[in-house]
Amino acid sequence: MINSYSGHYAYNKITILQVAPDSVGIYYCGYLGSDGKLYPLYIGRAKGDGVSIRSRLLDHTRDDNWPSVTHFGYHVCSTKQEAENLEIQEIKRCNPKYNSQWTTPFAR
Repeated sequence: MINSYSGHYAYNKITILQVAPDSVGIYYCGYLGSDGKLYPLYIGRAKGDGVSIRSRLLDHTRDDNWPSVTHFGYHVCSTKQEAENLEIQEIKRCNPKYNSQWTTPFAR
């Protein structure tokens, strides 16, 4: 089961530690538009087995590769397979700037 979207939260270590779940799922890293929507720059997957949404987001803050990312959101999933399928669908739908694995040369 894919849970409802949770977000938009400030993209910083304190907020991630407070609100990001220790669960399998996908997460969106992006910025808020003037319309209040989150525009994803990166969509990632937490596959479980010690790799949670929280741990992946914390990894990204340590790397600090995305200065334009200001907010994040997520979907908790019941299984790794659900998370993988949702990640693929969402990358295709949103075509985030920092994802390249599931995009096509014609998508941009």
